[in-house]
Amino acid sequence: MQDAGSDIARVHKSQVDNAGTDGAAPLNQIVVTQEVDRVDGGEVTGFKAGQITGAVTVKSTINQIQNRIIQGNYVDRQTITNNVLVLNDADALAEILKCVAEVLGANRQTLISPPTLPGNVSQQIEEIVAAQRQVTTQGVALTASASHHLGMLAAYRRDYETALDYFRRAAQTDPEYADAYEAIAWLQQSQAHHDLVKRNYTQVTARLAEARAAAMHTDPLDAQMLALRGYIAGTSAQVADATGNQPDRDKYHAEAVRLFERAAQLDPANPSAQNGLGNAYQHAGNLDAAIAAHCRAIELEPRYVSAYHDLAIAYEDKMRAEPARADAWCRKALEAWRKMYQLAPDDSGFSADYILNIGQHILQLERQCGKGKS
Repeated sequence: MQDAGSDIARVHKSQVDNAGTDGAAPLNQIVVTQEVDRVDGGEVTGFKAGQITGAVTVKSTINQIQNRIIQGNYVDRQTITNNVLVLNDADALAEILKCVAEVLGANRQTLISPPTLPGNVSQQIEEIVAAQRQVTTQGVALTASASHHLGMLAAYRRDYETALDYFRRAAQTDPEYADAYEAIAWLQQSQAHHDLVKRNYTQVTARLAEARAAAMHTDPLDAQMLALRGYIAGTSAQVADATGNQPDRDKYHAEAVRLFERAAQLDPANPSAQNGLGNAYQHAGNLDAAIAAHCRAIELEPRYVSAYHDLAIAYEDKMRAEPARADAWCRKALEAWRKMYQLAPDDSGFSADYILNIGQHILQLERQCGKGKS
C-alpha cells in the first residue's frame, strides 16, 4: 500500500484528468471527496473533505503564500506539500520556489547584504524548505533551478553554508546552469571579505579559490560578473599583502584593475564596476583616479554605502599625501563619512559595531578638522 501522501496525489490527479470531459468543469478543477480523508499523520491539511477547493496551480499556491506573508502569517509545510503533490511536477516545484524567492526579494543582493527578516517570513522559508524535502522523498525531483532558489532562500536567512550546498547541488545537477556558479562566486567572495576582517587567511583563500573557479563559468561579457571577478582579485591582493606575498599582491592588483576597467567599458553605468575601479586605483596609489571613480559610483547610485565608505578612505589618504591641503581633504572625508554613517544602518553589510566605530572616528576627525563643518 502506498503512503498517504501518494494517495492524495493520485486521487487529485485522477479527478483533474477526468474533469471537463463532458464540458461541465474546467480541466484543472479539483473536487475533493470523502475518498481523501487523511494525509501523513492522520490529519487532513490544506484540503477539506467534501468541499470544492478550486484550481490548484503554481499561481494559486504563490498567491496563498504571498497573502499570508502580507497578513503577518505563513502557510504551513503540509499545505505546500499537498499542493505540490497535486501538481506532481518537478518544474512546478521549481516555479513555486522561484516565485517565492521573487516575492521575498531573495536576489543577488541577498548574497552580499541580506535584509533583517520578520519572524513570519523566516518561518515561511522554513516551511517551504521542509515541504520541499517531503515532496522529494515522495518522488518529486529537485531540479537545478529548484536547488538554486532554495539556496537563495537559505542565503536570505543568512544560512550561508546551507545556501552554498544548494548552489553546488544545482551546478552538479546541471553543469551549464550559470546562475548557480554566479551565486557561488558572489557568496564566497562576500564571505571571504568577512573572514578577511577576522584574519582567517586560510578560510579566505579557500573561499576565493571556489569563487574564482565558479566565476569562470559565467558570461565573460557580463559587466557585473567581470566586476565580481575584479573584487575577487582585489580581495586576493589584500590577502597577499597581509601575508607578505608582494609578487601575488602586485599580480592581483593588476588583474583587478584590468577586470574593473573592462567592466566599466562594457557598462559605464554600473556603479559596482566604478566603485571597484576606484578601489583598484586606490591600492595602486592613484588617488585622484580613485576619488573620481568612487564619485561616479555615487552619482550612479546615491545610496551606495560602500562607495561613500571607500571615498572617505581615499580622501583621508589624500590628507596624508598632501599635508598643505590636509584641512580641505579632511572636510571632504568628513562629508563622506557622515553620509556613510547615515545610510549604513540600512545596509546589513556593515555591523552595528563597525558603524559605532565609524561614529567615533567621525568625532576624532571633527576635532582634527577644526570645527568639523563641511
